[in-house]
Amino acid sequence: MTYDDLVTRIAHQTGLHSDVVKKVLYRLPDALLELPVGDDVRTPLGVFRMTKRHERPITLPDGETQAVVAQRTAVKLKAGARLQSNS
Repeated sequence: MTYDDLVTRIAHQTGLHSDVVKKVLYRLPDALLELPVGDDVRTPLGVFRMTKRHERPITLPDGETQAVVAQRTAVKLKAGARLQSNS
C-alpha cells in the first residue's frame, strides 16, 4: 500500500477530505515530540512514550577504536491490540 492509498482509505472511512487526513498525519510526529521525557499518550494505535537514551561508549568494527553514541530522545510506540495480527 502506498501513502496515497492509505490517505484515500482513511478519508473514505472517516468522511474527511484527504487534505485534512494528510495534515493530521504530517503533524502527528510534531505533537508527539512535545511529550516530556517519561510521559506517554494512549491512542487507538497503542501507547506512544517519550524516552531518553543516555550517551554510551561503543567499540567500532575494527575491534580497537572507541566511540561515543550521543544521548538522544525518541518517541517509541508500544503497538496496541488493533495493530497486532492474530494470525
